[in-house]
Order: sequence, then C-alpha cells, then structure tokens
Amino acid sequence: MNYYRALHGPEMRFDFLVIDDVGSPYYKEIAGNGDNVFLLPSYIKHPLKFFSLIFDIFKKSHYDVVHCNVVNSGVPVLAAAAAFNVPIRILHSHAAQNGDVWWKQLRNKPFSALALHFANKYIACSHKAGDGLFGKRKYRIIPNAINISRFRYSEVARNKIRGIENCGDKIVVMTVGRITTQKNPYFIVDIIRELANSKVDFRFWWFGDDELNGDVQRYAEKQGVSQYISFKGSVGNVNEYYSAADVFVLPSLYEGLPVSGVEAQTAGLPVLFSDQITRETSMSVLTEFLPIDDANLWAEKILLDRHYDRLNYIRSVVSDSFDIRCCSKQMIKEYSISM
Repeated sequence: MNYYRALHGPEMRFDFLVIDDVGSPYYKEIAGNGDNVFLLPSYIKHPLKFFSLIFDIFKKSHYDVVHCNVVNSGVPVLAAAAAFNVPIRILHSHAAQNGDVWWKQLRNKPFSALALHFANKYIACSHKAGDGLFGKRKYRIIPNAINISRFRYSEVARNKIRGIENCGDKIVVMTVGRITTQKNPYFIVDIIRELANSKVDFRFWWFGDDELNGDVQRYAEKQGVSQYISFKGSVGNVNEYYSAADVFVLPSLYEGLPVSGVEAQTAGLPVLFSDQITRETSMSVLTEFLPIDDANLWAEKILLDRHYDRLNYIRSVVSDSFDIRCCSKQMIKEYSISM
C-alpha cells in the first residue's frame, strides 16, 4: 500500500488480486481511486472457479506488469500472466524462508520452483530474503519502504495517546505483526512474564491479528500476565502509538525485512530484534539483535533501553534508504524495463 499510494496516478493504475479474502480496510481506498480489487477463492479448494475467474480477468484486461508478493498462492497467477504474455512478471520475496517448520518448507519447494519458472524478474526486500528464494539467480533489492514523515516522532501524539491509554509514567512496550508462528508470539508472552516478575510498572501494546490470536491470549492467561497486555488488532493510527511507546520488540523466527521495525526506528524507539532478522533492518544505535532462547535477557534489555533521550536519539536514525519517495523511483524502473 505504501508503494501503491506513492505510484498511483494517471499514468500508472493498479488492480489487486486477493486470494482467500479476509477483509481489509484498504479495499475502500483502492475502489475510491477507481482501481479494482478482485477477490479470488482458494485455488486448492475451488480450482475450477479460481482458474475461470483468473483467466477471465487476464482476458478482459491487458496488463503490462504482474507483481506477485506471495510464492505459493502466486503460482497460478504468474502462470496465467505468462499464458497471456504479460511482459513483466515480478516475483517479490519478503521472507527468508518459505515455511514455519521443515515439512512446510519441503512441501513448498515445488511451488517455489514453479513461481521462479513463470516469473521473469526477481525482487527482494533484503539480501536474506533474496538469497532464501532466488539462490544464485540475479535479483534486485528494493526495501520495504514507508512514508518517513508519517512515522517521525511526535511529542503531541505521545502525550495524546498516553493520555487516552491512561499510561502515566508506566513503561510501554509494543509489537506490531500478525499473530502467527513466524512472529514467535508465545515467546513474546514469556518476555512479558519476565517483565512482570521484575515488578516494574509496565504495559504491553500488541498490534495485529491472525490464526493464533485466541491461543496466544489463552497462553497469556495461563502465564498470569493478561492484565499487562492490550490486544489492539489493526488500527489506523499506529504511527501515533509508536511515538507513545518506549520500546519495540520483534522476536520473529524469520523475516525478510520487517516494515514494522523500520516504522519503529523512524519513530525513535529502541528496537529489540530476533537475531534471525537481517542486519539490513538496522537504522540506529539503539537497535539490538538478540537470541530467541532467553526471555529474561529480553526483559533485562527492555529495562535498560527505557533510559534514553528520545529527542536526541532520533537525530541518529538514518532512514533515507527506506523513504518511499526514493524507493518508489526504483520500483518505477522495475515496472518499465523488461529483463
């Protein structure tokens, strides 16, 4: 959506193909711009309906580019694009591995091979994501960029949100991401438990939702830490919450280049990343990469990171390489030049 907002205009229009609709606040915005969102059924559960719809879409529209941001479910889309001679077919890698566990990675290998076959241009958000999917094939790096000005630290936003949330002088820790195995949510609860054991006065804001939401909330109850956590789902003003928080954590099992980490650093937050995340994500001196086998270590680092001069610290954040204004120019080139 960041790239869409930067690139959309009279000379460049976008349609979206969404497989297995789960709802999105973006549909209305896209439709308001005169673009289409095509909601497609699962091609595993409803193959005839899926292929009928996808071929109808490509038959009626003459696309110059198909930009695929998923591997497995993107295979039939890329195959249809190749069948209809779409000149630029991009496969974009956003993760360092294709599956949470070994058997999923093994299952997904044929899908990866097919996606690589039907695409004719490869892009990755980081070297780790690119090497993980493309191996020795030629690919280009285009970061997960953001609107830098929107996520800059705001003292006004901090005071506003902390007043609404009734935080007072409490330490506020936050994370942003889907509640899935990849994001290591049970370990996050373990970190919260260790913070609770330290007797410090804190709150934890958890933004995101997905299939493990209920299980994680029950695990938090079992660990006796539910009272510290506010599960907020998806909100339209998460940028203000970054300003209001004190520390950001992301102990993922794997990532390509997490955009939430870029947003948090832009807002001047100390960030604790899993050591499984690429160092290309680091933009500041208060960014650390920690092992994901010691929740107490994470809690100790959180308590250390709360003592810093935020207004002075944000001057050290180097975010230009993630600025959507610059990165969108790179994307235009990819959309314009065939390999």
